[in-house]
Amino acid sequence: MKARRMQGSRWTPGLAAAVMATGCFSVPPYEPDNAVSFTASAAGGGTATGAGFALRFADGPGFHFPDKLLIDDADVMGHDQAQTCFNEDEVGFRIVPTARITATGAAPAVKNLLVPALRGPAVTQVKLDWATQFNCDATRAPGGTSTYTMFPDGRIVRFDTIADAVSNEIVPSKCACETPSRSEDLLFTISTHWTLARTSFETLSFDSNTNRLPDDGQEVAANFDATCIARDSYQVAVAWPASMASPMGLRTATRGRASLIEFRRDLDLGASQLKAFSYDNSSAIFIERAGCDAAFKRANEHARPSALTINGTSMKPSIRDGIYGGDAGDGLPPGIDLPDKRAELSGTVNSSFAVWLRFPGSTDAIHATLAGKTGAWYMPQQVDDRTWIVWFRDPIGAGQTVTVEPR
Repeated sequence: MKARRMQGSRWTPGLAAAVMATGCFSVPPYEPDNAVSFTASAAGGGTATGAGFALRFADGPGFHFPDKLLIDDADVMGHDQAQTCFNEDEVGFRIVPTARITATGAAPAVKNLLVPALRGPAVTQVKLDWATQFNCDATRAPGGTSTYTMFPDGRIVRFDTIADAVSNEIVPSKCACETPSRSEDLLFTISTHWTLARTSFETLSFDSNTNRLPDDGQEVAANFDATCIARDSYQVAVAWPASMASPMGLRTATRGRASLIEFRRDLDLGASQLKAFSYDNSSAIFIERAGCDAAFKRANEHARPSALTINGTSMKPSIRDGIYGGDAGDGLPPGIDLPDKRAELSGTVNSSFAVWLRFPGSTDAIHATLAGKTGAWYMPQQVDDRTWIVWFRDPIGAGQTVTVEPR
């Protein structure tokens, strides 16, 4: 089996009528309550929405990175408008001690294009192509792509690339957006981060204990694959794939701040000069309502993913989009080729999951079957005339086999 790239995302009226059918095939309705969608705005941003949550991408001339994470219509993303330099805020990158690269950061937006790749109902995906420029050397123009893939259960997978091919050596003191107060900020550090609002949460878990939120400036959970921040009505877990850890200094950490909690992965630590660089990173957040134990179970599937066997071949989900058969980063289109028009899925996956399938010919409708399952236990999404993504609401266990085939 070989990967294939998606060609688009569409849903035709005829297809809608077909998948609304119910009965022995247990096909879910065309417009399920937990569908995800993306709506672009006229000012370059947009909003990806699911049941009870949404991720908004900023409008305007600043970078179109996310600037709001809504849970039950309340924004839980971290915001500290006093931070105009390199400290973490919202969602994005830091190249300390230069200006932060976020929706409201001071880094100049040289390139800033947000493009929807998938619009739901099972998966939405948007890609931000961005680039900035250092004030100390106009030839140094870091940039990359940040891809956000959202699923109906509140899983948001983020994959980042960041690179600068120019090798002119620069020193931190000449590039600082303000005079650093800490000695470690006099060295270049490249990191990617999420932040959440301190006032929206009550506890933080990263081991077998429930802890109070870290104090301003306190760093905890160094090199943990997953952490969970919680309040009674909802929880959010943050996960970093263990496979991307590196002996070269790659590390994760959680730090308390006055108005927010930051979750970051440092890609490059403590260099006195910044030469050419190139890094990839994967992370994910999981919105949960059944407690941190449930959130950790889902987060661990991103940090240490389970293998799924598809037509006899065992595979892990793509680290780029969290989908089995998703983007492998090899330049080929996503999708698992199905020579005989049929996919049989087996294995043990401890959370909801999605597969990307490519049928041998035009396929207008599909259905899935699993012994004992009825109702809307899965959600199909057509990508092109041959290619489908199927999201499964429930985990799959030993001895179970899901069959997906044309209807």
